[in-house]
Amino acid sequence: MRRNILTVLIFSALLANTAFVFAENIELERIVVTPSRIEESASGAARNIEVITARQISDSSAEDLSEVIEGITPVNISNYGGLGAAKNIRMRGSSAAQVLVLVDGRPINNPRDGQAELNSIPLVDIERVEIMHGPASSMYGSGAMGGTINIITKAPPKGESETEIYSGFGSFRTYVERLSHGGGAGKLGYLFHSEYENTEGYRDNSEFASRDFNLKLAYDFTIDNKLSLNSGYYRSRLGTPGTLSAPDSDDKQIALKNFIDAGWDFRANDSLAVSAKLYQNYDRLEFLENTAGSMFDTADNKDIHTTKARGFNIQFNPEFYGVYDLVCGFDYTANLNDSTTSAKHKYLVRAGYLENKFRLFAEKLKLNLGARLDDYSNFGTEISPAFSALYDVGENVSARFLISRSFRAPTFNDLYWPDEGWARGNPNVKPEKGITGEIGINSSLGDWVRLGLTYYRNDYDDLINWAESGGVWEPTNVGSAVIDGIEFSSDLDITETLTAAFDYSYVRAKDDKSGKYLIYQPKHKLNFSLKYADVNGLCVELKSQFTDKRYHDAANSIKVKNFYLLGVNISKKISDGVTCFLKIDNILNKKYQVIRDYPMPHFNINGGIKLEF
Repeated sequence: MRRNILTVLIFSALLANTAFVFAENIELERIVVTPSRIEESASGAARNIEVITARQISDSSAEDLSEVIEGITPVNISNYGGLGAAKNIRMRGSSAAQVLVLVDGRPINNPRDGQAELNSIPLVDIERVEIMHGPASSMYGSGAMGGTINIITKAPPKGESETEIYSGFGSFRTYVERLSHGGGAGKLGYLFHSEYENTEGYRDNSEFASRDFNLKLAYDFTIDNKLSLNSGYYRSRLGTPGTLSAPDSDDKQIALKNFIDAGWDFRANDSLAVSAKLYQNYDRLEFLENTAGSMFDTADNKDIHTTKARGFNIQFNPEFYGVYDLVCGFDYTANLNDSTTSAKHKYLVRAGYLENKFRLFAEKLKLNLGARLDDYSNFGTEISPAFSALYDVGENVSARFLISRSFRAPTFNDLYWPDEGWARGNPNVKPEKGITGEIGINSSLGDWVRLGLTYYRNDYDDLINWAESGGVWEPTNVGSAVIDGIEFSSDLDITETLTAAFDYSYVRAKDDKSGKYLIYQPKHKLNFSLKYADVNGLCVELKSQFTDKRYHDAANSIKVKNFYLLGVNISKKISDGVTCFLKIDNILNKKYQVIRDYPMPHFNINGGIKLEF
């Protein structure tokens, strides 16, 4: 392992020092909000963060958010099948419940299982996706151990109306229809979105259909005093085919979600900003067994799980003398669970956070020192401090350092999942805790080469790990676990129209006592893409990905084979306001599984047309 890290370090240093300026295009600085909950430049953030833009999402012809972020090397999607199937996010060897997902700062991880449902997030509403590697409990509390993904939605237009219509069709009789319309008058702006998806699926009983509606309103009293109201509704019906060894031909799953949040942003003067957010997430999940022959939502056996998360946040951001920012805020959340199998449960979280941001030596050195205190009504108090630094070593070369404490509280399922023979909860499971150290270097050499290299180490105590033992899945606290790894990223502008990207991650995630690897953590993952985009509106992107083998059980006796995938995305702007898309996945028609006994779709193709006016 040490020899591998040393080799990559030497290679990166040589490449960085021998690169030269090849092109003259200058990319505008990207602004992010995830690292400190305030706006700052991506290159000036003392955290490892990546940004996916709305243009990149559109060019990808993706059907859901998992397709958008799976090209980020530290991200590992636990994919159970095609469109509509469960897709859980893991980062840096974490579990899915250790990755926090936000929409405009509103947490959407379900308190029932700690996971975020990616199918319910409409892609057409997304302005950008900010992906921050590593822990962020000092700002966001529980769940932000492996990483944080913040989805920033588009702002309503305030002038002339804008309309976008998309219609797509593909393999397995897959239909996607989208409508987005926005406009405004004076100080008021609105943005409406509706989407319908339907597929017959690639396996028996894997059909899926969903509908969603979203409405966003924004009112600007002044340029420094703004109100927003955002609401959405989502409903889906999904066949659950089960595993290859135990197929299920008639069980269904119905999901119903809605949310509402209201936000206020106020800048009193150049030195003080205030923001507040009030929100509610509602989630209802129904499992229907033995539905054969039924045309309605009826079954011989139905389990219903309902959760609500109600939250409030207020934050202050004073700035002093142009060299010091203070970010301080208060969070309150009430999580409620009502299940036909695990009864009613509730807990409250009250939290306060504080971060000190220093810009020293003409902003060559940036220091962040912060902490958060979370008070749980059922677990007690957790304190999560963090320190990070960014230093400009030389022209276009910067070095990062981070040390942070993080934690994750058990979910309702961790504690109260009923004993059904194949799975059961554990009321004795305790919150997991971790300490992370990270060092990294980024280099932007002219406009031709961009490089990044990071080494991190996570030391976990009481890690909550769901694993199969004796045919039963159950969560336990692993006494201690060590997860360390490296991340290497490179982007190359070959010409003004041709770009290439290569990313690699190495993860070693082990139970420190047994020496066994944690389940579903690939040691090696590589992504490579080659993209051509010209001024005439033609965009062609070739994408490839290699994912190493994974272990299905805690004893490491069952392996899931590695796989290599190849795909291509093509889009062409035919005329003003008319663009055609074509996406081919699994060109090599590989048979592979991400999760054991859940086969993935073979070669499939999807196309569509987008109208804008």
